[in-house]
Amino acid sequence: MADTSAQSAALRRNGTLQSCEPCRKSKLRCDHGRPVCGRCKSKNMIKACFYHPAPMTKRTVSSRASPIPATGRLISQSSSTASSPGSAIDGARLRATVESPSTLPGYLGSTSFSAVLAEHPSGLLFELPASNVASGSPRFVDPIRVQSGVDILKLLSELPICDSLIRKFYTRSLCVVIPVAMIEAIVQSVRGILGSLDFTGAMDGQIQDLTHQIFQNTSRSLTVNSAMNVEDYCALFTGRNLRWEAIGIIFATSGIALMSTPDTDPDVVQVAPDGQARDRLRTQIVDASTACLGFCDQAASASELLGLCQYNDVMLRTQQFGDSSYQAWRRLGDLSATVYAAGVHQDGQNDDRPFFLRQWRRIFFASAFYADKCIATFVGRPPLLNYRYCTLTPPLDLNEDILIAGGDNLTRAISELDINGWGSRSNIYRAGVIRLRFLLAAFREEALEIALGTYDHWDLAQKSNQIIEKARATWEAAPTHLRFDVQGNDSDPEAFSASFTVLNMYLDYLYSIFLLQRALVKRTNTGQEALLETSRRVLSLIITVTADRDPVMDMSRHYSWIVLYYGLPSASVLTLELLHQTQDGGPSTIVLPRAELIRNLSVFVSCLSWISRPSHGNYQTCKEVEKKLSHILDQILDPQPIQQDIFNDATSGLYNFLDWYNPGNWDFNSEYLPSTDGFVL
Repeated sequence: MADTSAQSAALRRNGTLQSCEPCRKSKLRCDHGRPVCGRCKSKNMIKACFYHPAPMTKRTVSSRASPIPATGRLISQSSSTASSPGSAIDGARLRATVESPSTLPGYLGSTSFSAVLAEHPSGLLFELPASNVASGSPRFVDPIRVQSGVDILKLLSELPICDSLIRKFYTRSLCVVIPVAMIEAIVQSVRGILGSLDFTGAMDGQIQDLTHQIFQNTSRSLTVNSAMNVEDYCALFTGRNLRWEAIGIIFATSGIALMSTPDTDPDVVQVAPDGQARDRLRTQIVDASTACLGFCDQAASASELLGLCQYNDVMLRTQQFGDSSYQAWRRLGDLSATVYAAGVHQDGQNDDRPFFLRQWRRIFFASAFYADKCIATFVGRPPLLNYRYCTLTPPLDLNEDILIAGGDNLTRAISELDINGWGSRSNIYRAGVIRLRFLLAAFREEALEIALGTYDHWDLAQKSNQIIEKARATWEAAPTHLRFDVQGNDSDPEAFSASFTVLNMYLDYLYSIFLLQRALVKRTNTGQEALLETSRRVLSLIITVTADRDPVMDMSRHYSWIVLYYGLPSASVLTLELLHQTQDGGPSTIVLPRAELIRNLSVFVSCLSWISRPSHGNYQTCKEVEKKLSHILDQILDPQPIQQDIFNDATSGLYNFLDWYNPGNWDFNSEYLPSTDGFVL
């Protein structure tokens, strides 16, 4: 496969890294450093060092790309262009000399057009003609887009609450994907830049200069090397290199935080004192995140930074529009495209990136992979990230501070990991949580292959049992402090502060088993008892989740996801089996604790009535599910005459009533009426 070290820099047509102009013309080896290569630095040729977008193309007008201005010149003083917004939009300031998108293809694998030449770069002392390369002539930024960018910056300057929301969110969440050091660098940099501006109108020219500079920065690829530390890496997209991906991360992350912040939070009340104001604030943040990603789409430069912004935007959209919304699914497609284009799906051993960044990219990929499986399961569609084309290397279970610091402490921490990459101490780290979710997601995709695929030639029972055994072995090998089935029995609830996160992972594990058992019942009409036992366990855990309230964190949106994603299929299996036994009248081969199940199902239905609010994306789904399950419970408690041959197995009614493979097929607005063909919608 082609060398992945060129993923974040411009490539020549032969697949090798582009050289700066002084090195290219002198036929000297360039180290490809950006914005200035090492050779030019050593020769004090900083001003002369630049990367021509199309070096073999001759022009009458010089197309030399201007180097990034120094920090003090980011916001240029221009009284002549600050007189009015209209005049500030015109002129050479809108001329953006950027690298052509066609020269930034991103990750290129072993079947790509440049693979053969890229695998033998040492023998090539020439550059291929650039006749087919898109022109690198100066490009104009659409004035409308510039004004949109100005509006985004003004909005962010008016919403300092974004900073406090992010800070609170990071103190109470274990599953944040963007590292603390990165988000802090972005927020501090943006606030420093915006704080130096006057958004009342006196500095419109400077604001537009800044906006235009951000567009230029976003057009450039991120170039990294193994010698970078965290500060060097963050400097690529902060300060004078500020990019729309970084600004989008602020909006998307603060939006997620706002969704889980109680309406009574003092900071929220101060900015949005009533329900309408809070809805308006949420809409503004979602729209701003969308706008930032729209700016990035035009730049056509894929990186893990863009992927992190897209990931948080996916999470934001699931909460704003609902987990089955097309808005979330479409953004998930964009995220998957970035994962592949940025080469995050391939964990190369010869990667020219610092160790901390390789781990961060693993964390990002693991999180995107997990989210892909969750959403694909919920809507009953094939996953967008296929594990067969990915290097499934999980992140190491390391403390974030030690990872960033590096040195002897990092070496010691790595040496203390077990053979599977788990830490020996009972500390719950962000990387450890994401690591376990990723390992479980790999088995989820195998389960989806059976549930959604067309592999009729498989021995279904044997294949399902193999996956279940592998998943069970992985679960049992995980540290006990990450296993709810071990920690959940702790007599002191305060001793396990991360119970919600750990319980959620246990539900993930059980639900993959549920999917396999359900597929086996549906296709072979065997294994009903195992399916019902798993369903009972999942339902019991769902009741536990909804009984746990956090006064400082609004978990209602998370609860609605858990109830619909894990709880509804399990509750439906049990409900239909109880209805089957009730209508059948005779003794059943499967003995269920009827009183316990009716009690838990009643609590589950009750949860659906309060778990989601009218402003939540899953609200309508929860209300319709509540209506349907309540109707079935009434049939169980007060049975009506019905034909005895409606059901042919323990879960056939579920298949006709709720096709949980695809919640998009649920028609909750139709009437529940028994018929000779089974339960129809």
